[in-house]
This record gives sequence, structure tokens and C-alpha cells, in this order.
Amino acid sequence: MDEVNYISSNVDEGYSPEAIANMENALEEFIVSLLEIRPEDANIAVFRGLKITLQGRPRRLAELGNVESPDNPMKIELMIYNKEQIEKILEFIKQNGFPAKNDAGSQFIHIKVPKPSRMQLEELGDEVIRRTNSACTRLMKVKTNTSLRIRAAMEKEYIDQRVSGFALKKIDNALERITKEIKIIGVMKRKAILGSFFKTIERDDADMVKIINKRVKLEKDKISKEQELRIQAEAIENQNQTSEKIDVENANNIAS
Repeated sequence: MDEVNYISSNVDEGYSPEAIANMENALEEFIVSLLEIRPEDANIAVFRGLKITLQGRPRRLAELGNVESPDNPMKIELMIYNKEQIEKILEFIKQNGFPAKNDAGSQFIHIKVPKPSRMQLEELGDEVIRRTNSACTRLMKVKTNTSLRIRAAMEKEYIDQRVSGFALKKIDNALERITKEIKIIGVMKRKAILGSFFKTIERDDADMVKIINKRVKLEKDKISKEQELRIQAEAIENQNQTSEKIDVENANNIAS
């Protein structure tokens, strides 16, 4: 057995497991935070932020009617509370770049939300970068705080240098692994948002893209192999069923 692995399974210390668990939590929370960033929300946020002046007072559209997207987030239904304001609000929405219409006699204004512009997508990409860097900084803080605790424990002789060295090594390995995963996920999110507009900006972007492409290829190869094995299994099953059918027919012919 490798000496390092032997030590890792026998050293009793609680510093590295706690630090690694905190790093894993940071990764999970980072992934959840990225779910909030959706390109389709860019212009919806712009729409919700619009203010129209009525009777000398700026009012948000949400104050003047009920805003819903029952079928598609890119199609908004605005039910105006005061019918007398419909025409003015409709014209205001159109002037702000949102295609809109109102059927005669209806309190509803139907708004089509335009696709986000390249600038808006790039702003979302920048937000992903910010959250990625913030998550990586959080990992470093976990390492720093745990290292200080380990040093204090050594000074008070709660643990010896061997245990300290092993704990720090485990934390360093986890930091490297989880930091890389955060950066990979961040680049994947940016590629999903920006599409053809994506470009490498951060120092590690090019390396992360290579890793992502490799993972995609491995996943495609895995799927292809699974499909090939399934086809082979189906062919063998069909062959067996045919053989069984022939055997039954032969047996029936002999019996008759």
C-alpha cells in the first residue's frame, strides 16, 4: 500500500474533512447561483424597470397592472387596472422598443420581449465571471482560515507536524480540484449564454475550454458505445427469438 494512502486512512484529524466539506458547499452554492442567470431574463428585467410618468408622477408598469407570462417568459401579458390609461401605456411600451398590441375592448396589453442584444449577453457573461471569481476567493478563505487553525493547534501541541502536513496537503489538493471545477462550470455557463459571441477572456479560459471539449467528446463516445452495445444486444435477442421460432416449427412438423 502507498505510504501516503496508508497515512491518509489512519491519521485522525478533523481539519481537512471540515475544510473540504465547506469547499464542496461553496461549489454547490455557486452552481445554484448560476441558475439565476438566464439570457431570456435580460429584457424582461428592462421591461419591469420601465417607468412612465402619469399625472406628473413616475410609475412602474407593475404598479399600473398585473404582469404575467403564463405560456412563455418572452411573451408578457399586462392587464391594466385603469382602462383609460391603456392607450398611453401601450404607446409608451412601443417607444421603449417592445412590440406590443391591445385588442379593442380588452384590458390586456400583449408584449413580445425581444431577444437580448450582444451587449446584454456580454453583461451576463461578466456577471458569471464575477461569481466565478467570488466562489474561488471563498475557497481560498476556507483554506486560509483552516491553515490558521492548524497552525494554532500545532503551537498548542494538539497535533504534530506530520498530521499538520498531511491535513494541509489534503486541503491543497481539494482546493486545486474544486477551483478547477468552478472555473470549468463558469466557462460552460458563459458559452451557453454567449453562444457564437463567446471568447476567451480570463487567463485560464483556453485551458478550461480544452477540458470541456474533451469531456464532451468522452460523453459522445460513451453514448455512441452504449448505442452500439444496445444494437448488438437487440440483434442477438432477435437472432435467438428467430432460432427459437424455427425450433418450435421444426418440432411441430416432426410431431405432425
